[in-house]
Amino acid sequence: MVSHGARHPAFIYDAIRAGQPYHYRNKRPLVHNAINGACLLGLLAGLLLTAWLGTWVSPLVYVPLAAFAFGLLYFSIFILVVHEASHGMFLIAGNRRLHTWINRVPGWMVATVFATHYGKHWEQGHLEHHVRPLETNDPQQFNCEVGRTLAVGVARNVFIPGWLFLERTVFRTKRAGGKSSSSKGVIIAFVVIWALGLTLATRWLGAPVAIAAFLGIHVLTAWNLVKGALEHGGSLRDEPDPFFRSRTTLFFGRRLLMPFNITLHFEHHLNFCVPWYDLPRYQRDLRSIVPPSVTRDMINPDPWRQLAGRLGGLSRESAQLVSARTA
Repeated sequence: MVSHGARHPAFIYDAIRAGQPYHYRNKRPLVHNAINGACLLGLLAGLLLTAWLGTWVSPLVYVPLAAFAFGLLYFSIFILVVHEASHGMFLIAGNRRLHTWINRVPGWMVATVFATHYGKHWEQGHLEHHVRPLETNDPQQFNCEVGRTLAVGVARNVFIPGWLFLERTVFRTKRAGGKSSSSKGVIIAFVVIWALGLTLATRWLGAPVAIAAFLGIHVLTAWNLVKGALEHGGSLRDEPDPFFRSRTTLFFGRRLLMPFNITLHFEHHLNFCVPWYDLPRYQRDLRSIVPPSVTRDMINPDPWRQLAGRLGGLSRESAQLVSARTA
């Protein structure tokens, strides 16, 4: 979690150590796996319920509302399974080999459903994102736009069918340092899975369910842009210390709209081995470690200011404090 050879303020090292009691290796596998397993079952049940509602709700009402519901459920599943698995903590086991595979298999399964190469973009790429966030080789540096650029990106993902393929493949590889999050094999698997799934949904539940389920993918990709903007958007990328390139955002409704504490991102980048359900406690512990001015800069209660790009990085007070305390 500490960049090799980098120098950080002394309180950063204390903050990282404060997360060690919450490390997933200190959890009881049965309890931890039951928590995440129950959450996944709940999300899958939500998908089934949303699909079933399409058999009796008017299509004019159902399709737009269900598309958003499907998208939010897809988003939640991706965070719970793929993101947590990339850190080796979706499921845990005492046996190291078993531990690796009970994260890798579900990670690959869910990532492939959403046209993402799990090994390249998450098992490897997400580690690079934590070591050198927003730098040239970070494959996850491209969804942190704010302001008008963010609004245009969200609109493209929602209203242009298939935009996610172009954005994740052709357009991304044309950027400096850009790397596709997919591969030919993953794209083919994605097309087969969704063609079969939408065909069966149309036959058994009706066309409105299939349409809403398909549009939900577009909601997912659009919402992922919002998430990235909250986490790393704007001038945060200009901070010299990588630990100050991530921001936490607190707002009413975040547990529904940004589930599994994904917006507690400053804390997550300090210690990415803390499971999602312990991040609030970790955040409370950090109040006595992180200086108040840094806390004010890194924990934002106004998501609109961050999304609009009106928030900078560290304030002058915090920057001076960080510089004075760098070890």
